[in-house]
Order: sequence, then C-alpha cells, then structure tokens
Amino acid sequence: MSTKIIKIRLINYKRFLDYTIKPNERINILIGDNEVGKSSVLNAIDLVASGNVRRVESIGIDNLLNIDSVRAFNSGERTFEKLPVLKIELYLSGDFDCSMNGKNNSDNTVCDGIRLICEPNPDYYSEINSILKSNKDYFPYDYYSIRFSTFADEGYTGYRKKLRCIIIDSTTMSSEYATDDFIRRMYRHYTENDAKERANHKSCYRQMRLNYQFEGLKGLNSCVPKDKQYSFGLKSGSAVELESDLMIYEKGIGIDNMGTGRQVFVKTDFALERSGDNIDIILIEEPENHLSFVNLRKLIQRVVNTKNGQLFITTHNSMISTRLELQNLLIMHKENANEPVMLKIISEETAKYFMKTPPASIVEFVLSTKTLLVEGPSEYMLLDKFYRIYSGNSPEKDGVHIIDIRGLSFKRYLEIARLTGAKVAVLTDNDSDADINCKQKYMEFSSDSNIEIFYEPDNNKRTFEIVIYSDNTSLCNSLFGNDAQGFMLRNKTEAAYTLLSQSSVIIPDYMRRAIEWIRK
Repeated sequence: MSTKIIKIRLINYKRFLDYTIKPNERINILIGDNEVGKSSVLNAIDLVASGNVRRVESIGIDNLLNIDSVRAFNSGERTFEKLPVLKIELYLSGDFDCSMNGKNNSDNTVCDGIRLICEPNPDYYSEINSILKSNKDYFPYDYYSIRFSTFADEGYTGYRKKLRCIIIDSTTMSSEYATDDFIRRMYRHYTENDAKERANHKSCYRQMRLNYQFEGLKGLNSCVPKDKQYSFGLKSGSAVELESDLMIYEKGIGIDNMGTGRQVFVKTDFALERSGDNIDIILIEEPENHLSFVNLRKLIQRVVNTKNGQLFITTHNSMISTRLELQNLLIMHKENANEPVMLKIISEETAKYFMKTPPASIVEFVLSTKTLLVEGPSEYMLLDKFYRIYSGNSPEKDGVHIIDIRGLSFKRYLEIARLTGAKVAVLTDNDSDADINCKQKYMEFSSDSNIEIFYEPDNNKRTFEIVIYSDNTSLCNSLFGNDAQGFMLRNKTEAAYTLLSQSSVIIPDYMRRAIEWIRK
C-alpha cells in the first residue's frame, strides 16, 4: 500500500491561521488567484517531508510564521504563554510501524502522520519574557525551536524520511540549484532501498578521483618545483561528492542544457515514472509555464496515464483543470479562511462535459465571486457597455466577470456555483416560452440565494436582438435600414459591434435587473 496524504493542517503558517485540506487520493489541482497560498501548500508538504531543520532556518521563522498571529500577539497580552505556534501536520495512510501512530496532533486523534512545529523554546522562558516586557516592538523569532516529529512524537530527519516527496517548480527551472536538488532527490529515491549500491557508487567515485589525482595530474605536477612541496590536486570536502556531479541525460543531452520548457517536461516525466514506487508525493508548480500547447497536452496525458502516487499541481490553466477532471479541483479563495472548495462531488455528466468542451473560461469562472453568464458573443459585447452606463463603474472595478459560455450549458456552470458559493446571474433568451425555457428549466436552482435567472418575460421577444430592437427601434432603423430586426438576427455580432459606438442605447430591463442584483 503506497503512502498517501489524507489531510493537511496548516496552523499559523504563512497566510494561513488555521487551514485544512483533505486531498483526493490521486490528483489534486490547486487553483486560485495570486497570493492565496497555492505555492505555500506545496512548500509546506515538501518542508515537512524533508525533515531538514537547516532548511527551515535558511527560510527563517519570520518568513514562515503567520503575520496576523504576530500582530494579534503584539496587540494583546505579550507573555510567553501567548506566543503563536506554527504547525504543519500531514495526516497519512499507508503501511507504517508504530512510530508513526499517535495523537500528537492538533486534532488530538490517533492517526499516522508527521509534523513540523516551530514554537518558543521553553529553555529561554525567562529571557523571552524579559525581552517582551522591555521592548514592545520586539518579537522573539530568534528564540523559536524547530522540530520534526511523527504523531507518536518520535523525531525524524532528512536521513530517516517518513514521506518520499519530489517538487518540480517551473518558476525555478533555470536555477542550477533547483536542477541539482532534483537530481539529488531522484538519485536518493532510486537507491533508497539499496544502501549497499549507494555505498558502492560512492566508493567507485572516490577511487576514480584518487586515481585521476595521482595519475592524471602526474605530468602537471612534474612541472612544479620540488623544493616548494606544492602540487595540484582535486578539491576535497563534503561538497565534492558523487551526488553533486550527477546529471540526468535524455538522448545524450543533459537536462541542464535543455530549454526551460523541455526541462519541465523531462523532470515531470522522470518523476512520474517512479511515482508510487520510489516516490510517494509529486508536487508540480504551474507546469504550463514555458510549455508549448503540444507539450502541455503531452504532459497532461502523461499525468492521466500515471496510476500510482499522489499528485499536487498548482495551475492557472483551464486545459489542465478540465483534462485532469474538475472533480480533482481544489479552489482556494481568500474569502475561504478554513478550507478550499472541492469539486469532487459534482456529477459525472458535468465533469465529462467540461472535459469535452473548450475550457477557455472555466478557471475564470470558478475563481470569480461575481459572474454574469451570457449565451452569445453579441450579449457579451454589449453587456460590458450596459454595465458601465448603468452603474458608472467597470465590471472589473466591481469584481464582476462577464463570461460568454457559447451555448445553453448554464446548468453545468450553476452546479459548480452551488459548491463555490459564488454569486452568478444567468442572462438568457426566452425562446418564445419564458415559463418553460427560463422559469421551469432552472427551477432546481430557485432556492439557491447565490443564483438568479434573468430573462425577458414577453414571449414575443424571443431573442436578445429582438429585445434590443424593440427597446431601440428608431436607433436600429437608422443604423441597419428598413429590415433592421432581420439584419440584426442574421448578423448578430456585426450589429452588436455597431451598437457599441452608440451612446444612446436603451438597456433591456432584464439586463438592468441583473446588473443591479450582481452589484448588491
């Protein structure tokens, strides 16, 4: 049984005061606006898996501890007991010995898991309290201790890892350190269960270096004056070792000499090859960066074909979100303080619909808190103008998105809106029967306070163009001739584009009501 993360709890970590994620067993796609903490979640998993105290020290407690918890402490009772504690807890499932199982976690439940705790060191109790009293602006980051432990309260380090994890970050793909770190991790994962093989590699490498030092440099050293007792040799020290000189090649080309896009693909593919075998968790940061459309499709298919291991992917890309199934989405909003919105319970029909249709607007939709959905390009073009005229503001300034979903697939989007809680207004044609096509059709959403359907109640005005013509007859006749309504129905986008330049267009009543509702 491979190891999986069944719950992540982040307490006083970066932007999270107390945040819980219950990930999917295989694929987890984290989406959200900038600064919501997607990357922080990946880094939290990698940090706990590393068991590396020095890594935490290099990042700095001041960069990890939630700033709001620090501010709350400074504005309250400044005593040792009130100091905030940072915790990152990974609740796990898998085959473990008893050293992993215990109730040393924030839930106080018996479970397998590992955690990182950064807390004020009680050995400096008196010093901390003294400084807190004497300097009101000081926060004692320097007196915090760092500890990695299992839920059985057994400590662990990077040499005794409990979770095998690899992170692939496209934003640092060109970094020499990132490439070296990736190769080093992959080598250790591949040789994890064969200490003898690893020892043999290092022994052979050391012998090779010694042989080169004595034989390869013999001619050079013969030129050095003997009376000075100087000689050329190879560097020594812990930094000079086998792992630092390793490179992964593809068809004879080292990944450090590949383009950034190719590096993203090769590193991800290489890691996926061992997922569930030598690697438990694969963390991928925005794989769409630097990839062409073709390579992105290949990478997505590679992920789909990977049956083992647990993946966490951050993205802003709609293709990744839909092709890897919406049911795997974890939506992180700044407004959702305690947990992400998960789409795992949407229907199979809706999930399949978005896999088959052009996904251009899905990420924009799920991240929006206020959306106006229209069913055609002409409505899309003119609604932005109408919004500005009616409200005096731009939709962007009010945080409102206008999305043309190009078809009568509103129910698919509304099913998602039920889960996200976003405010969504549907603007639709009545198609000659408002009761059947507008009222009854969307009756199942009538009790959802965040969803509202807007339409023209007059059945004689069956489409948007007829409504516009009816409200603006003189203007349309002057623009489009004697058969203005017919022209507008035959040339919808051209007519809408022409109307964009007119300042005296009367806004249809149902559109005014939609704009007013979405702004409340």
